[in-house]
Amino acid sequence: MKPYLTMIPLLAGLILLVIFPEPVIMATRTGVLAWADKVVPALFPFLALTGLLTAYQLPQMLGKALMPLFKHLLKISPVSFFIILMSFMSGNPSGARIAKEYFDEGAISQREFRGLLYFCNFASPLFIIGTTGVVLYDSPRVGYLLLFAHLAGSLAVFLCCYPMLKNTQHAPVQTIRFPTLAFSELLLKAIETATSTLVRIGGVIVFFYIVTAVLETIRLYHLAGIIFAPLLGLLQLENASPLMSGLVEFTQGVFKMSSNGGPLHLRLAITAFLISFAGLSVHTQVLMFSKGSGFKYLQYVLFRTLHGWASALVVLFGWHFFLTDMADVFMPMEPQITAYALTAIPFSIGIIGFYFLLAIFLRGKAMLTKHAQ
Repeated sequence: MKPYLTMIPLLAGLILLVIFPEPVIMATRTGVLAWADKVVPALFPFLALTGLLTAYQLPQMLGKALMPLFKHLLKISPVSFFIILMSFMSGNPSGARIAKEYFDEGAISQREFRGLLYFCNFASPLFIIGTTGVVLYDSPRVGYLLLFAHLAGSLAVFLCCYPMLKNTQHAPVQTIRFPTLAFSELLLKAIETATSTLVRIGGVIVFFYIVTAVLETIRLYHLAGIIFAPLLGLLQLENASPLMSGLVEFTQGVFKMSSNGGPLHLRLAITAFLISFAGLSVHTQVLMFSKGSGFKYLQYVLFRTLHGWASALVVLFGWHFFLTDMADVFMPMEPQITAYALTAIPFSIGIIGFYFLLAIFLRGKAMLTKHAQ
């Protein structure tokens, strides 16, 4: 895209910010709270832990232990398997970040890196079961249904990405070299990497919350509701806001969908689609790590759409097995954002504060050691 074509919407956004400051400020506040409440608690432990596990050579040990499985059955490199596993455990965009690290180290090929970027797009199980199931729908069974649909839908993407993930070369013997640095130094490095990643993710999330607020302010969602009225009627949606918000930033769509009227199974199917499609916010986060991969955004969107549709179909055909005795008791409810945030936000603030205290302590210790010498 030419620079002036990018500059025009940015300038329009600046003008709207001056004309409508209140919704933008509120969206910024909501985005920061959502980041501190949902993203930091879910991602930080996994990002820091994967940094330490990588330093202590866990992928290499897995490779040696599971070499026959990868070589003869799956034909996927042990490193790729480790990235897929950690991506599922920690959620977006950890898979892209970890894949980028191993690609820079030469542990995976460009083809494998591209396949991992396309495939490793999982929502955090903590978000699906805890936030969506327990908090929004007051039922862990809803969370398990959505998690099952999310994973089952990802198999369709895996089949499409398998030619890129498949490693036909003989896997090299995994050399295990344990780190020589002290644990405190490795911990600081892992925390520093995790924190910087979270700050970048937070910036993207807040930006797209602002985009959503601007689109709602200029009544674009209302116009979309008029244009796509037949589709909204088919899905039994009251308006286009949950669907449009979810396509931009999926957590907003999930929250709005939980309080929307209509049959439970349709709401859950749309929720499953939004979680798997991930929204433009997550797409942008993945793009941050895609340099040097030959990444094609159109192909990525097609995979995300495939994942979304497959997950929605799993919900539509499988919800009876999970929720038959609960279908009539569900009523639209308001998301319990404030009550839930009160427990998670102090944790997020503590994480950032701990990072700075640890950095000051270790740097002070290094200065004292230097002066003593």
